[in-house]
Amino acid sequence: MKIYYYLLHFLCFVSFILPATCTLVDPEKCSKSFGFCRRRCFKTEKQIDICLSPSKICCFERDFEDD
Repeated sequence: MKIYYYLLHFLCFVSFILPATCTLVDPEKCSKSFGFCRRRCFKTEKQIDICLSPSKICCFERDFEDD
């Protein structure tokens, strides 16, 4: 019974929480929105989305007011 609880919890996370926080983006679309696909964002950048490239994220240079 406990395994069903964990399975339901995981499915809810994958279905609702994960898509709300980030989406998969084509690297060209990331570049068109003035972002860059990188493995890690610089401290002056913030993560916007996840690139379709393996283990890369779309980073966008943030303003100093976005702390």
